[in-house]
Formats: sequence, structure tokens, C-alpha cells
Amino acid sequence: MPKIKVSSVKNVNADEFIYVKLKDGDAPKPFNKKAKLIPEGKNSVSLMVNKENFRFYQEAGRSLCNLGINNALIDSGDIPLSVLDAVWMIQGMYDGKSDINIAFALLKKDCDKVAGISDLIIDFRELADSDSKTTTPESLVKEVFSKVKKAADKKGGEATLKLIKKGHKDYHECVGLQAVGRGSDNLPCLGIIDYFPDGKKDGDIDISLVGKGITFDSGGYDIKPPSYMSSMHSDKSGAVYLGGALTLAILQGLKKRVRLYLCCAENMLSGKSMLPGDIISYPNGVKVEIGNTDAEGRLVLADGLIHACKAKSKFILDAATLTGAAKIAIGRDMCAAFTPSNELPLDLQHAFKDSMEELWLLPMRPYFKRFILSKRADISNAGTGDGNPGASSAAEFLHCFVEKDIPWVHLDLACAYQKEGSAFYAPGATGATILALAQFLSGKKYEGRI
Repeated sequence: MPKIKVSSVKNVNADEFIYVKLKDGDAPKPFNKKAKLIPEGKNSVSLMVNKENFRFYQEAGRSLCNLGINNALIDSGDIPLSVLDAVWMIQGMYDGKSDINIAFALLKKDCDKVAGISDLIIDFRELADSDSKTTTPESLVKEVFSKVKKAADKKGGEATLKLIKKGHKDYHECVGLQAVGRGSDNLPCLGIIDYFPDGKKDGDIDISLVGKGITFDSGGYDIKPPSYMSSMHSDKSGAVYLGGALTLAILQGLKKRVRLYLCCAENMLSGKSMLPGDIISYPNGVKVEIGNTDAEGRLVLADGLIHACKAKSKFILDAATLTGAAKIAIGRDMCAAFTPSNELPLDLQHAFKDSMEELWLLPMRPYFKRFILSKRADISNAGTGDGNPGASSAAEFLHCFVEKDIPWVHLDLACAYQKEGSAFYAPGATGATILALAQFLSGKKYEGRI
């Protein structure tokens, strides 16, 4: 993992850095007005920004990354700078390979906050981007738990892990995980992480988080083409980012009772793999026909949702890299959100806005269920038919496993991974939604501009 060092300009030798002055507006003549970097002298440059742009500090960090500048003293001049802005700049600078040494015109205590938050997000970005031979279903659960537990120990709370795998008395209930993971040598599992803020192990579960943790997705017998296969180690991002959000929320002083379900499997091909046309029966009585073995994420999430409902959770949120349809609808720069009421909770909306992350509400409608009906079972895991709204019909599939009286939000993480990079991120895992969901869990806003 690259090293990230964040310092206050008051505590460093400026001669050891490239001095970067942020300037709002177009580049001056004789430079092209769209030029980003203007040389100003020895080890000194101006970086042109547009402070009206969304997360312009992150765009600035991405520009520095593209220019190979990762040892920078940032002078924001008259442009306001906050802890959150600095975090976003570092996320833009991060490329998965280069160390970052950066100094901001912030107090040391604020630079320490920037470093702590940045390190945590990048740690989970690294985990989401880890290869599938390193990160298997069971090792993913244990790695996420170790991070959650370390945060809990630091804040005086308690974290516990229940690992349901082959041989466990409850494993027979995990029918989706068994179907998806049957073809792999690395067996599937359901990790259940509980966080107790005061150490007391009684009381209701305030929020259940359910994450898709497919550590590699070949597509199964509906195999993916080669161009899609190389990034399928990132199909575990939902589980990883929810783990990151819970860890950060704990460090921010989380007071709620939260449970995290990690639905982890590999979707591989073998003589034991699930086949198109198979029918599986879930403990809640819903029978599912396998219409497409590459629509595996919803099968494993169903196990987690059933468990969360059985535990009488007050609120359920799931997150998954679930559909290509979400990327077509909204692109890779935000996540899609779904909820049966078609009205997101205000605290979730505020958390995304305050943390400068983006989500977009897409529709759920009962009549979308017609696209997932099956002639041989109750529903199919593959939406079909003219006009099938792929992301919304996938949400309707999940809705079949959530009890009506429990508030539920589904996030389709179109923004989890950048295959080619963007204005905000280098190619690879993004860590998107960790900041927003941590605020949603903890209720703690990030500092405003100072």
C-alpha cells in the first residue's frame, strides 16, 4: 500500500516540496485558457481550478496525479479549504502505486484528521482492488472484521463475528450463497459482524447493512466476455465499502447498534456450478429460477436480506455492484438508489450531500415485477422482456426478500470502480460511498470550510 503523509505547512520545510498555488479561473495568456499547470519558477507552479465545479479539490488532485506530482505543498490562497476538501484531493491523487507527501494550510490537528480518514478510505480501496487469489470469500470476511474490531477496540465498543460456512448449523439456509459458490474451490460464506457501542449485547438492531462480496465473478456458464473479466475481482466492493463505512462511523463515535452481513462467494465454472434453468428455494418460501448465472449478486444478497429481516432490524441498507444497467442509466460517477416508497430518508440524503458524494434515485414500481416472473418458479434472477428496466427490476427481485414493514434502501454501486479512470479517480477501486454512509451511520458531519 502506498504511504500517505499529511502535514501542516507550518511544520514542514517548504524547500522539500513542489509549491502548488491553486488559482480559480482560466489560465492566463500566452497559455491556452484550458491549461491546468502554469510554471511559476523553481519548484513552483500554479494549478488552475474552477471552484464552482463539483469536488474541484478532487479534480485538482487528479491533475497532480496525472502530472506525476505527489510531493506537494498546497497554497489554496483565497479559495476556502476544509478537512473534507483535503480528503477529496488526496483521493484524486491516489493511483494505487505512488506515495503521497502533501502539506496543507490547515492546523496540525486537522491534518491528522485528513490523514486518518484518507488512510482508511485508501485501505478499503486497496482491499476492493485486491486480486482474487489473495482475497477469497472467507478471508474477505476476516479482513473486514479485523478492521471493524480494531476500530471498536479503539473507541471502547465491541465487535463480534459469526461466520456461517459449510458445517455450520445455519449453512443450509444460505441457499443463494451455496448456489453461486458451488463451482469454486473457495467455498462461500456469510459473515455477520455485530457492533455494540456500549458493549451491551442486548437491544434491537438499529441498522442492518447487507453487502455483496463476490470475490471473483466469471459469470458462470453465462460466461463474461474477456473485456469484462479483468475487473471482476472488484465485484466484492459492496461488502468492502460497507465495511469501510462501518469502520469510519465507529471511529467517528457511532452510538447505534449496527449489524453487517457480508455475502461472500466466487462465481466460477465447474461440473458443480449452478446452471441456467436450476431452481432454488429460499427459507422465506420464494422459489427462484436461474435465468442467467451472471446475475448472481442478487442471489447472495437475498440470503443476507432474509437474515436481516429475521433479526427484526429497524432499517436495512444493502450495497452491491449489481447491474450494468445502472451504469448505463447514470454513468460511473454516482450510485443508484432504490426504495419501495421512492422517497429516500432525509438523513441519508443529507449524508451524501454533506460529504459531497452523489446518488440518484431510480424508480421502483410493483409492475416492474412482470420482467422477473418465471413460468417454472415464482421469479427469475434475470430480467427479460421489451423495455426491461434492468436496475429497477433487479431491485424488485431483492424486494421479494424484504418484509414490508421494514424500511429498506438498495444501492447499486455504479461508481465503485473506474475501469479507465475519470476526472476524479485513477483507474481502479474508488471507495465511493464510504464517507457518505459513515455519516449516515454516525450522524456526525464532516467539518465545514475553514
